[in-house]
Amino acid sequence: MENTTLYLPGFHLSTLRRRPRSASQLLAEKRAQLKQKSLSELGECFRQFIPAQFLQQSDSGSSSRRRLFSKENTFWAFFSQVLDADSGCREVVLKLQALCALQSKPLPSSSTAAYCQARARLDTKSLEQIFAYTTK
Repeated sequence: MENTTLYLPGFHLSTLRRRPRSASQLLAEKRAQLKQKSLSELGECFRQFIPAQFLQQSDSGSSSRRRLFSKENTFWAFFSQVLDADSGCREVVLKLQALCALQSKPLPSSSTAAYCQARARLDTKSLEQIFAYTTK
């Protein structure tokens, strides 16, 4: 094919005629990028919308101990699971294992039971407060 653009040899007219992407295509691309992020990267992306005060450990009660499935880790894991509609608990546990590997911590079991129990312990009142804060 002969080059018809004398001053811009790398450009071809066919590439300049593409339609701009629609809003739904842009949203789908952004969602795909978010699905690829690790749990710590998700926390960094959304920390400006969800302050850390909502995810702090309690002084007493079910979420008072500092463990792998802390309130913060469980929330971001659940948030990741919600972002990826077809994601199961197994994928979330794999992300938590990757987070532990990055932090040089011992890897947790591949069983999803502990994550499911931690997710069930998430306080509905706290989740409602986060929702109310983000929709202001």
